[in-house]
Amino acid sequence: ANRLEQEFIRVRASNEGVNREAMLLALLTRTYTNRVIVFFDTKAEAHRLMIICGLCGIKVAELHGNLTQVQRLEALESFREGAVDVLLATDLAARGLDISSVQAVVNFEMPSQVESYVHRIGRTARAGRGGKACTLIGEGRRPLMKAVIKDAEQKRLVLQKKASRGNTQKSIMDSTGAIRSRTIPTAVLKHFAAKIISLESHIEEVIAAEAVAKMDRIAEMEANKAKNLIQHGADIEARPRREWFATNQQKLSAKEAAMEKQKIIAEKVGTGLHRMTRKKRRLREAKEELQAMQDEAYEEYEETGQKSKQIMTDNAITSYAKAHKRKQSDMERERDQRSLYDEDTAIIKRKEKKAKKRKGAFASDSLGDQGLFADELVVHGQKSKKSKPAQSSYNFVGYDPDKPTRKHKVKSHHGFKSRSKFKRK
Repeated sequence: ANRLEQEFIRVRASNEGVNREAMLLALLTRTYTNRVIVFFDTKAEAHRLMIICGLCGIKVAELHGNLTQVQRLEALESFREGAVDVLLATDLAARGLDISSVQAVVNFEMPSQVESYVHRIGRTARAGRGGKACTLIGEGRRPLMKAVIKDAEQKRLVLQKKASRGNTQKSIMDSTGAIRSRTIPTAVLKHFAAKIISLESHIEEVIAAEAVAKMDRIAEMEANKAKNLIQHGADIEARPRREWFATNQQKLSAKEAAMEKQKIIAEKVGTGLHRMTRKKRRLREAKEELQAMQDEAYEEYEETGQKSKQIMTDNAITSYAKAHKRKQSDMERERDQRSLYDEDTAIIKRKEKKAKKRKGAFASDSLGDQGLFADELVVHGQKSKKSKPAQSSYNFVGYDPDKPTRKHKVKSHHGFKSRSKFKRK
């Protein structure tokens, strides 16, 4: 808002705790004394400050989620009518509440998001009125303050550009919200901090009394509930049960359908081979065959008393699997411990063995004789240099293989000459 003045009070790390509460108490006592909304991050902080302000004689009301709807409406109405000067609230009151003539908004801590900060300070300076917003900001949330200042500076530049073009009145420029820093004197801070420390015992007594009162209220509520059940139990049982998305009959029918489906699925377990992959189907068939063989061997053992060595039992399969797994792990461990030289040597030996095996497969025939491949070796052997091509009985004019090549002729003047020969000439 253009008429909103924003103030920031820096809270150093050494001033957290009681000193922060003392800063807020000093602001509510000396600066912002009437029509003020104070926002907190937690309900516990809001309630504690309500007790402190009440002990210090400040008329306050609280508005947060721990209150009932009746208590919230009462606190809001008392603040609207002016019965209380300060309303201590959480983000519950940051949106949707239109309370007229709120003079100031105080943030006990800078919100974690700039959007929440904008909604909080929007409770004041409404409908063209003026207002102030004061924020106690710690060291961890100073970047948020810088973002707010940067945004306000950009808006001010936009207004200045419009004013230079003659589109904005001078009164609007004069009412642009200011951002300033506020400090609290050290003596005032120490005074209110000592006051809060002196009231600490009374604060604990009030909190303990409230806890007892809450327990009494819960016990009274339970007693009233039991009394109503005793007196009006028949009427309560006669009422129809609440039905939200489905009636009781629909729920029962859906439950029965689900049970029937589960039963059908359980009956078809192990029979749906057509839906299995080839690997799973073969594994299932192998297991069934093994089970049938084991049953047959067991029946034979009961009849004859002799054990069959051809049948693999479950224990034997498990032991073989464990032995294979142990062997695999040993091989992996040995491979990990080998050096690069050993790996290269093993690769070379493997290649030599494979080449030798391939060569040995074609070295001789099945009878151990090389006669079958002897002609093949002669046919595909290298041609002798002394052998000449066979002479043809036809007299070909186009090409004569015995005709001398260009080597025995005189070179033409178009022949290629290298650079060295050219220079020598």
